[in-house]
Amino acid sequence: MAQWVVVAQTGTGDQYRCEEAARFQGTLEQARARLYEVACTYKPRAGLRQQRREVFRVGAGDAYYAQIEGLMSTHRVMFQLAERVWSSDPEPSPWQ
Repeated sequence: MAQWVVVAQTGTGDQYRCEEAARFQGTLEQARARLYEVACTYKPRAGLRQQRREVFRVGAGDAYYAQIEGLMSTHRVMFQLAERVWSSDPEPSPWQ
């Protein structure tokens, strides 16, 4: 079964941050469903009081862009689906 991560990219100006929002095993269809779920529920920072969220599909469904409005700030996040294709670790750590 394929191994996947959902990468969340946030930032402003010339400073960007990437982090793993989810890591799991599954089919491509399951991975795309999980990507969508993450895009609709991800919190870019703890304690965010979401007022509004817009989610946009990018391309064929392997990426989403979300604009999340809180009480005091707006966060823009790009979510991308990545499939593991190689690892130097002969026994990869457990996937969720």
